[in-house]
Amino acid sequence: MKEFMKTNTVTYNLMSFTGFKSILIFSLLLDGPKSYKELKDYLTNHEYLHESISTDTLRIYLNSLKKIGCNITRQTKDGITRYSIDSHPFELKIDENQTRSILKIYKAISKSIEIADLISLQKFFEKFSQYITNEDLKIKLQNISPLNNINQQILKDLINYAQNNTEITMLYNSLNSGKKNITIVVDKLSITNGKLYVSGINSEYKNYSSFLVSKIIKILSVNIHESKLSIPMLTVGYELFNNDEDIELLSCEKIIKSTKKKTLIEITSHNKFEIMQRIMSYSNRCKVLYPENFKSYIISSLKTMKEGYIEEENK
Repeated sequence: MKEFMKTNTVTYNLMSFTGFKSILIFSLLLDGPKSYKELKDYLTNHEYLHESISTDTLRIYLNSLKKIGCNITRQTKDGITRYSIDSHPFELKIDENQTRSILKIYKAISKSIEIADLISLQKFFEKFSQYITNEDLKIKLQNISPLNNINQQILKDLINYAQNNTEITMLYNSLNSGKKNITIVVDKLSITNGKLYVSGINSEYKNYSSFLVSKIIKILSVNIHESKLSIPMLTVGYELFNNDEDIELLSCEKIIKSTKKKTLIEITSHNKFEIMQRIMSYSNRCKVLYPENFKSYIISSLKTMKEGYIEEENK
């Protein structure tokens, strides 16, 4: 302003700083309501400006923001008037259909990426949601991640333990038995039905188990020595009778042989229950070929399920 008063000429530097101050005021009002004094103090103490600005000049900046489409409101409380931006032309306007598409894309991506990448994706959506005007859609986007309400330090530690198959003892809040200490050799973190699980060999039952990360209260101890518990791998071969749908393989699956009528697939995992779920998801389109002990296991499980339904019908 001093430069303009001296030369009566709008220079490049003058335009730059005027725009810079407008952007600063815009960002300050986006953060929350501000009074004239708060705006003036910020600009005066700014590392690049160090310039006292009058109330009249601030009014000019606010009116300029209004002219480009910013809806600026004011509210007086305890004798202090504060200004805020309720809406602006730079907002992202996303409708319900677009939100549903975003949710579908997120769910599809979250099934196939590493947990560390999912954390980065969650942070992106947190930033992305800040530019959404519709509050309902904003809440949906902010709550989209299965990592919400997860202790971030526990999550960070579990990622490291999974990389090294570390044996840990954790205080776990079990739905059935309440709080108890559980020792496992951590194998991996995974998302199932929108929830985060940690899986590994359970020292108590000597089997492969999965636990909800949200139920872990804290990590009690870490065994820095090599664990005596090992994580055995299980490979199951099954035939999938083809239809018109494309086969979406898991990262632990591979196609052994394929014809027009059927496809032979192998799935390899530490998690017997995970393999069972995969087989069951295909219903009668799938037939287990090997190993024999797993064939017997799945037949026995199906018989038990059938008997349970029969008993329920006869009551």
